[in-house]
Amino acid sequence: MKDRIRIKDIAKKAGVSKGTVDRVLHNRGNVSKIAREKVQKAMKELEYSPNIIASALAYNRTWRIAVFLPDYRNDPFWRQPRTGINLALKAVRDFGISIQYFDFRDADKNHFVELGDQILKDDFDVVVLAPAFAKEGHEFLDKCQAQNLKYIQINTYLERDDEAFLGYIGQDSYQSGMLAAKLLNFGMNSGETTMILHLEKAVNNSMHLVQKQQGFEDFFKEHPQKNIQIIKTGFEEVNDKVNLRLFLEKTCQEHPNVKSIFVTTSKLFHLVPILNDLKKEECKLVGFDLIEENLKYLNEEKISFLINQNPLKQGYLAIVHIFHHLVRKKELKKIQLLPLDVVIRENVQYYTEDEREQLYLIV
Repeated sequence: MKDRIRIKDIAKKAGVSKGTVDRVLHNRGNVSKIAREKVQKAMKELEYSPNIIASALAYNRTWRIAVFLPDYRNDPFWRQPRTGINLALKAVRDFGISIQYFDFRDADKNHFVELGDQILKDDFDVVVLAPAFAKEGHEFLDKCQAQNLKYIQINTYLERDDEAFLGYIGQDSYQSGMLAAKLLNFGMNSGETTMILHLEKAVNNSMHLVQKQQGFEDFFKEHPQKNIQIIKTGFEEVNDKVNLRLFLEKTCQEHPNVKSIFVTTSKLFHLVPILNDLKKEECKLVGFDLIEENLKYLNEEKISFLINQNPLKQGYLAIVHIFHHLVRKKELKKIQLLPLDVVIRENVQYYTEDEREQLYLIV
């Protein structure tokens, strides 16, 4: 059996004091860049692996995480990252990690600001958030930086380069828009029309929606052979079925050559029964995520494609990332882009059968 590596072994190898090694191991600061690099190099050469259980017990404390997401009761998409977070918590709760949820109302930036202020007044170690609003999101993260409150983003990425930023876990929104366009392009004929439909409020203040639209448009700019026309539109009150139907009916009358629709969120399922009533069953539909409502129509082949953004894994990996940062003192890649999976009726079962069980293998 390999001898256990001790702090004094690392110190001797690195040519520094045991106190310096201890400060590096526990990320306590007051270490020069040169000394830190020497210690890290020595740890790597000695193949040092910290005893994370002993490390957690040594702290004898609880790390508090604020989870700051849109309310899952208003949008079923957010059940999935929440489920992933809860699964991860089961795996790491013995290491002193606890979670408190802050659910802001869908498209309510004032509620986002209000809850953000509550988080900042409390004593949290890390925030996991989906910064749904670009302006208000940056303002909140500026305050996190000022208070040295670490944060990690999921689903929506606001580009940051500050010491409080631990990372982003989620999709590349621009590439997801490109992928949606490519999928629809396969089944379209020359001169036909496609539609980008935002079923959201405040689209221009939602960075991930702006990026999806840009990726979609850029694909057809880069592939002009079919001369596909693009309509960009949106409808905010998606639960208002009467007016949603009137909106779609009017849009289809004004643009009878629409042969496909790209919905930029997980709310595609709202369209299907209305389009069927309007005799637009031939319209190819692509949207996001394997929520129950979308899966029903995918299995009935009324939705052509779903792009899986792995929201459950986003939540799970966010907690795993924080665990590595707080307990293992291990720094991971700051940008973790998850694969964009194209899901159709023929392969959907492979994405829904064992996902939760597989996640337990990650920690």
